[in-house]
Amino acid sequence: MNIFFKLILRGWWLGLLLILVVACRNEEATPLAPTAAVTDEMETAVSTPSANATNTPVPAATHTPVPTPAVPIINAADQVLTDEGTLQIANVVTPEDGWVVLYAMNDGELGDVLAYTAVATGINQNLEFTIDPQLATPTLVAMLHSDAGESGEFEFPDGPDVPLTWESAQIATTFALDFQLSEPVVEVEAQAVQEDGVIQIASVLLPQDGWLAIHAQADGRMGELLGVVPLTAGLHEAVSLTIPWRQGTPTLYAALYVDAGEPLHFDYQTEDEPLMAEGEPVVAEFAATYPPDIFVLDQPLVDGMFEVERVISNGPGWLVAYFDDDGEPGLIIGSAPLVDGLNERVKVEVLETAVTNVLHLRLHEDSEPGDDFDFPRVDQPVLYQDRLPSTVTFSLTPGNYLIMDDQTLPATSTASAVLTVDLVVVDAPTWVAIEADDDGERGEVLGFTAVPPGVNHDIAISIDPTLATETLYVTLYLNAGEPDEFDPDGADVPLQRNRSPISVPFFLLEEEP
Repeated sequence: MNIFFKLILRGWWLGLLLILVVACRNEEATPLAPTAAVTDEMETAVSTPSANATNTPVPAATHTPVPTPAVPIINAADQVLTDEGTLQIANVVTPEDGWVVLYAMNDGELGDVLAYTAVATGINQNLEFTIDPQLATPTLVAMLHSDAGESGEFEFPDGPDVPLTWESAQIATTFALDFQLSEPVVEVEAQAVQEDGVIQIASVLLPQDGWLAIHAQADGRMGELLGVVPLTAGLHEAVSLTIPWRQGTPTLYAALYVDAGEPLHFDYQTEDEPLMAEGEPVVAEFAATYPPDIFVLDQPLVDGMFEVERVISNGPGWLVAYFDDDGEPGLIIGSAPLVDGLNERVKVEVLETAVTNVLHLRLHEDSEPGDDFDFPRVDQPVLYQDRLPSTVTFSLTPGNYLIMDDQTLPATSTASAVLTVDLVVVDAPTWVAIEADDDGERGEVLGFTAVPPGVNHDIAISIDPTLATETLYVTLYLNAGEPDEFDPDGADVPLQRNRSPISVPFFLLEEEP
């Protein structure tokens, strides 16, 4: 037993020694990583991180810069304008949504609006406009407007889209145009107008369909329309049109108009406006001569004188009166000097003891300007086409008469309205009265004025428009009572012709608003 026990004890120490050796080797080896599988018998140690385990940076406060507002500006370069009417603006800076508007410039002032386009807040580049090149002026204005009304609809001048301002100033710039257009042209030469009234125009160039019109001269400017002819776009040579030559003046105007209204219907002073080139109407002024012509009204002789409405003299001349000798011109009984061109309301004094009921008028040359009339030595009668024209005759005993056109009242209400009687010819002092209508008869007198014997033009009479009827009458009354007091129920009786009062009805029209 002792030997067995000793052997067991010796084996135990050898085993223990072997365990210690292995343990020492394990301590020197690298530790193994934990495995994914953990037995139920193992206890897992959990480490809870403390609040100061890591140093998390705290964001620092930053300053956000406020953007500086962009200064509004329009950059537009000088540019060429062609028939297409296309213009460009390089860039526009605007502080708000709005419009860029192009204006014509007339005498340093803003003219018509030619075009506009919308712009958005900020920078807008390469803006394009199309204008009517005939309305352009050598300098245009580009201006910023607000879009303060209905968004996307340009409402100006009759709306809220007014020009924008920056530091109390409007935002605008100017730029010049170099016109390279197929410009409208009318060329005409001085000419003698014959009794057919035909006017010859050398050439007309139109960039679009339009009209060629002839105007008389009035107060040194283009006046009454005498004739018009339609023309298509393009070049036209030797254009003819007819005018009432007796209404012509020594200076005439050939003017071009657009055909913007009803096609082939001349809408004068409405849709068919003058054709423009570089901001000015296309008009050619030219001189015209006419056949010898005298226009005179039948009229009474007043203080040894009569009046001739209109005479055209080709050069200085004389208007000469002859008495009547069995239907032919007899002796000369009076004369009046004429200037070159148009003479209106020429008064001629005659020898009353030689006056006949019918007088003859003829034009004579003024061979020695500045001297008195001296025929037959000089101052011979004017010939036309190498012949002596017939004399113009008129009567000195026409009776009393008047001419009255329909009248238009202003659209706005006023305390009084002025009506105009075109012509009154009387042989005695006369009252001219305006009367209301009373069931088709002359009624209440609304206004009146006095006129002297002879030819009276454009007689103005004031009436109360509230008393006016649609039909009115103009009536002549003899001024037989107190000269300054109209007494239609007394001595101032109506003048008569063929046993009826001299009275003319006319319509009172309302002016369109």
